[in-house]
Amino acid sequence: MNDQRLASDERVAMMDASDSVDHEESRSESGELLFSVLRRRDDETLGPMTQSELLEKLRLGEVDKSDMVFFEGSPGWEPIEEVFEIHEQLRHFVDDGQDRAVVADSYREVADVMAHGEEIFYIAVQEKSGFLSRQKNCVILTNRRLLVLHRRRGGMELEGYPWSEVTNTLMRDDAGGRGTFSFLVSMDRRVDLPHIPLQQVRRLFQLSQELRQ
Repeated sequence: MNDQRLASDERVAMMDASDSVDHEESRSESGELLFSVLRRRDDETLGPMTQSELLEKLRLGEVDKSDMVFFEGSPGWEPIEEVFEIHEQLRHFVDDGQDRAVVADSYREVADVMAHGEEIFYIAVQEKSGFLSRQKNCVILTNRRLLVLHRRRGGMELEGYPWSEVTNTLMRDDAGGRGTFSFLVSMDRRVDLPHIPLQQVRRLFQLSQELRQ
């Protein structure tokens, strides 16, 4: 059994996820996310299939929660049990058009440093273009802190501000469907985060005002 699992892990490592899934079939005609599954005992992938179809195969025992899954926005093949735990938690963070892949990366990064009892309420993602498109920073609101996650070429950098130190939050409509979210820290520092879709800026402002109280 261990030899079989090792062989499966080696096969996953050797596969290029971008080659294993047809990107034109990453979503259904209705726009629903599609999944491909690599069963540990097989050489071929199953799918693409919808989430409901995949869950039905899990229920019937046709695939196992330890099998690997790939979908649009995922960093590569991951165990089904890990993906769906995160996938369900992320669903309400992408209601305002956030980049799902960026939100998923940000969630994983922040989840590792969350304090006991701390919960993520909202994640906003900058919408940059051109050579800045890969440096999309995120604003993350939890019940305890305001977090800014900087995505830099060398990796990610996280800044955290307890709500007790955030003295005010501001928003500005920059036209073109984008805006700037700003916050003041201890009355002597202002942090501006531009290039955020206006709908997300409004949500940040509304929630931050509530969380500060």
